[in-house]
Amino acid sequence: MTSPVETTAAMTAPAEQHDPASAADSPVSGAGGTAGSASAAPVSASGAGGEQVTERQELSLKFVITLFGGLLTALLAALVGLMMWQFNSLGTRIDANGARIDSLATELRAELRAQIGSVRADMGEFEAGLRAELRAETG
Repeated sequence: MTSPVETTAAMTAPAEQHDPASAADSPVSGAGGTAGSASAAPVSASGAGGEQVTERQELSLKFVITLFGGLLTALLAALVGLMMWQFNSLGTRIDANGARIDSLATELRAELRAQIGSVRADMGEFEAGLRAELRAETG
């Protein structure tokens, strides 16, 4: 097992390397600037600041993906609702047209029966006339 000190040391950002060439250019601590500027070390992009940026980007990406997924889910729910409404409306229209077809079929049957009765009556009269003519010629 590792000691707590080793674990803490492994979690901190690595220390900056001392470059003698740049040491001459940088002010000596306490020699210039404010008192707080000497203690504030710049954070490299690969250190803790970079991890925070990466975490922020990941959180932003997760938020965008979640938002996009929510919008797609809402759109899909709306489309399913519209389809169900259309199917319900279509079923209502089919039922209404079915009732109309039934009433038209009843009217058509009655009309056909009346026409067939009329044709039979006309045929009976025509047949009686032909028989009368045939008897007159033969008789």
